[in-house]
Amino acid sequence: MDGAVRQPSDRLAEMTEDSGRPMTDEGSPVAPSPALAAAAYVQAWENVRHIRNERIWFTNAYSAIMAGSLALLLKSESATSRSTAAGLLILVLFSFASLISSIRLVVELRNSIANVQRAVDETGIGRMVGTIEPLSGFGARLPMRWLFPIYYGLSTAALVALLVACLLR
Repeated sequence: MDGAVRQPSDRLAEMTEDSGRPMTDEGSPVAPSPALAAAAYVQAWENVRHIRNERIWFTNAYSAIMAGSLALLLKSESATSRSTAAGLLILVLFSFASLISSIRLVVELRNSIANVQRAVDETGIGRMVGTIEPLSGFGARLPMRWLFPIYYGLSTAALVALLVACLLR
């Protein structure tokens, strides 16, 4: 090379060229090198871990914002009924946006787990890593990834009930 900066895609092309075999042959996958398969597996699991951490941090922030806002709205002596209703409406909209965002994260998590499963299936490392999703038990009947959207849905419903009670007062 003449000192030019190499892109990661160039390195991937070199790996497939050096091995003497293409990554695909008319649409049928060919087993990649073990190093490439391990890198794909690690990257897929890192993505799953990132999404799970993102959900936890988002829920922590959501809970802190909701607790502080509700304490301020419902305990304020100088707040009028109209300002309380406006604050509750903002919290309902915030909670609904959080519900939508949580559903998006469920879809991303499902796709990321499918990518991990695909990496396991295509590389044949299933014996080493075991099953990705529970085959039986409580986790198989009720996927725990829906716990966060259920929490946001119940919070949104409770806020709507508070808003209606405030408006009817």
